Amino acid sequence: MTIETTSPEKALAEVRKEIDALDDALHDLLMKRTELVVEVAEAKARAASAAGEGSFVAFRPAREAQVLRRLAERHRGSLPVRVIFRLWREIIAAMTRIQGPFRVDVFGGQDGSALSFWDLARSYYGSSTPMELHDNARDVLRRVVQDRSVVGILPEPGTHAAADWWVMFAAGGQSEARVVACLPFIDVAEGENHVRALVVAQTGFEPTGDDTSLVAISSSESLSDSRVTSLVAAAGFSGQRIADAKLADGPSSHIYLISMPFHVAEDDKRLAALEGGPILEARLLGGYANPIERATDGE
Repeated sequence: MTIETTSPEKALAEVRKEIDALDDALHDLLMKRTELVVEVAEAKARAASAAGEGSFVAFRPAREAQVLRRLAERHRGSLPVRVIFRLWREIIAAMTRIQGPFRVDVFGGQDGSALSFWDLARSYYGSSTPMELHDNARDVLRRVVQDRSVVGILPEPGTHAAADWWVMFAAGGQSEARVVACLPFIDVAEGENHVRALVVAQTGFEPTGDDTSLVAISSSESLSDSRVTSLVAAAGFSGQRIADAKLADGPSSHIYLISMPFHVAEDDKRLAALEGGPILEARLLGGYANPIERATDGE
């Protein structure tokens, strides 16, 4: 009787052959996904043309957040979910660029935080997406307001010396720009010491089912935290002040940034209800899908 045995070398070759087949399958799927994205872009271009618009914005941060949440929920095994996110972010960013112009302008500052914000942006928006670094946060905001293909990465209000950019955003004229995302999107407590940033772009703030909204209120007088809370509650909202500033010109002397733990739509009647008494104007600045929080990531 002949006893057949498999040598370690043969077993390893078989495993490598299976890995190669999986790589081919993944590659085929990516190419097929790209073909579908091209079809979507062509359909969007036709719809924009029919509506009398010269172009369309392919960037959909709410949809992107929902994709990542779904992947996090179904993920299993020892591969860290942060790696999965990085892979999909490369895919999503590349597919966005296939549909039309897309670039990222990043606040860097002059206090040594430039690398942190740059890495945060690069990790989320891909290795091949055009990016430019700016010393001034307000320069980033101006670029976003002037160009609908630009996404701006700005320090989260209340976390950085240059995070007063929101005042210019809230007190300026009407603009299509909104806060639409928060980075990093996955927040792992174990060993993390990262900066936080908000993403501003000329696209809609759409609901994802787990969101935070940002509303700026302009006041004719200085308001305490408790007064702000009571005025917000009287309009039917709940929220807390996360930043404030004193204004030099105009009827409004103070402006406050309120974080609300839910999605607020542009036509929410409670925004109008906020106005009255000391509050001269209430403006929705946008918001973001709440990041995924994890104690560890399996590493």
